[in-house]
Amino acid sequence: MEANYSLSRHQNTGHGHATIPFGTLSESRNTFVFEVLYPVPSDQHSEHSSKMPGYGQFLRGQIQTPPMPQVNLTGRTILITGANSGLGLDAAKLLVQLKCSTIILVCRTIAKGEQAKKVVQSASSAGGHLPQIILLELDLGSFSSVAAFAERCKDLPRLDAAILNAGVQPSEFSLTEGYETTITVNVISTFLLATLLVPVLRQSAIKYNITPTIAITGSAVHFWANDKDLTTPPDGQILKTLSDPKKTDMKVRYFLSKLPVMLLVKHFANMLTASAERDPIGKPLVVTNNVAPGFCYTNLFRDQGAAYNAVIKRVARSSEHGARTLVHGGTAGKETHGQYLSECKVKPYSPFVKSKEGDKTAQRLWDELSAIYEGVKPGCTKEL
Repeated sequence: MEANYSLSRHQNTGHGHATIPFGTLSESRNTFVFEVLYPVPSDQHSEHSSKMPGYGQFLRGQIQTPPMPQVNLTGRTILITGANSGLGLDAAKLLVQLKCSTIILVCRTIAKGEQAKKVVQSASSAGGHLPQIILLELDLGSFSSVAAFAERCKDLPRLDAAILNAGVQPSEFSLTEGYETTITVNVISTFLLATLLVPVLRQSAIKYNITPTIAITGSAVHFWANDKDLTTPPDGQILKTLSDPKKTDMKVRYFLSKLPVMLLVKHFANMLTASAERDPIGKPLVVTNNVAPGFCYTNLFRDQGAAYNAVIKRVARSSEHGARTLVHGGTAGKETHGQYLSECKVKPYSPFVKSKEGDKTAQRLWDELSAIYEGVKPGCTKEL
C-alpha cells in the first residue's frame, strides 16, 4: 500500500513509557521527556535509561537555548526542504533576519508553500530586509520528483547551502516507492537529493569561490536505535528487511531511521573529502553535516494523539530556538564536515557510529542506496 502523508521537519525526541504523572516534573523536565514519551525495546537499555549512551549529552543540551547565529548572509542563496511549517519555516524566517539574499522554500505542494511564502514575506517586511523568495515543489515520496527537483536546481544562478530538513514520523506502517515510508523519506530520498545536489553546489563553489554546505537534519535518537536492525540483515538486504511489516516496530521506527542518517552523513562526507583531494579544482569540497535541532514542538507529532501532544507542549524546546541549529548547520564551516551537531556545536557520535562495525554498515547501506540511485539517474553516484 502506498502511503498518504505530509512532510514536516525532523526533530530529536526522548523516549520511554508514560509512567510518570505530570506532577513529578520538578526534578527535570528533560528527564521526563526522555523517560516518558517513547517506548524503548528491552534489549536496548540497562536497568535505567540514564545509563544509555548519549543520555547525559541529550539532557545537558536540551536545557540549553541554542545561540543565535552571528553571520551576515548577504549575497547567499539557501535552500530549505520542509519549509512550509515547523522548523523549516522558522529557519526561513531566521534567514531573513540574517539578511540572506535568496531563500528557496521547498515544499511538497505549491499550495502549501504559498502560505509559507506569505509568512516569510511578512517577516521580511517587518524586518526591513526584502530577500528574493523562490518557491519550489518536491515530494520526497517520489524518486522521480527528487530527480526532477534537482534538475530544476541546475538553473539556479547560485546555491550556497541546502538544508535538507523535510521528514516524516508516521505511526502506521506503509510502503512508499517499495520501502517503508519513514526509511524512504528520511533516508533514501534525502540522500538521493544530497547526491544530486552535489554537482549543483560544486558549480557555485567554483564560480564564487565558496565552500557550500549540505545540512541534513538528524536526531539524538540515533544513539538509542538498535544497531542490530542494520547489522543482522544479509548483504544487500538491509533496506528490504527494514521494509518487512513483520519485522517493523513503528513505535521506534523514527529512532531507527536516524541511525542510518548519521552513518551516511559520515560516509558521504568521507567520499566528498576524497574527491576534493583528488580533484580540488573540478570537485571542490561540499561540507556535509548532521544537525540535531533538539526536542522541539512542531507538527511532526500531529499523528500522535492529543494526550501525547499535551505532554510534548509542556517540555519541548520552541521551534524558533530549534531553527537556529538548522541555520547554524547550513552556514557552518569545514570544521563541521561529517560531524554531528547539536546546540550549534560539534558533539560526539554514538559509540556505534564511531565503531568499525558502524563504518562497515555505512558502506553496506551506501552500496544499496547507490543501486537505487543509479536506477533513478544513471551515473549520479559516479559524479561524487
